[in-house]
Amino acid sequence: MVVISHYVATGYVYDKHTDSFLLLLHKKLGKWLPPGGHLVEGEEPHEGVIRELFEETGVPGRIINLLDIPKVDTPATAQLPSPFCILREKIASKEGEEHIHIDFVYVVEINPSEPLDLCSDEVSLAKWVSSEHMHLIDTYENVKQVCRAISSISQGR
Repeated sequence: MVVISHYVATGYVYDKHTDSFLLLLHKKLGKWLPPGGHLVEGEEPHEGVIRELFEETGVPGRIINLLDIPKVDTPATAQLPSPFCILREKIASKEGEEHIHIDFVYVVEINPSEPLDLCSDEVSLAKWVSSEHMHLIDTYENVKQVCRAISSISQGR
């Protein structure tokens, strides 16, 4: 059986001053998730994550890099923003056919005082969750793991 892979990008919106993450209550899944979604054909992951953030929250964002990535671009070769990590996620469908998400995970910052304009088709609520309280949120374990890793690196733990 051939398992189909879909390319997606996820933006963990992080406020380092409050050590908090912006999570969205996903209508279809009923879980709190960071903004993200499928890449459109020809779209690069760093562009897709910013597009998905804007589509779902109505606010622009900026990718931030928490890791020491060497600068290797040249005048002839551009260096793209590096993801924080890349995950291979098994996704079950209602029809029972599993597929795979190759998830380019980025850390993103927004202006936390800017009002959100949520996409009502996909998202019902949004809230900032401190890393300290992440274990209380109804989400997937990998979301909690990524949040812990981002918080740990950012806070120097």
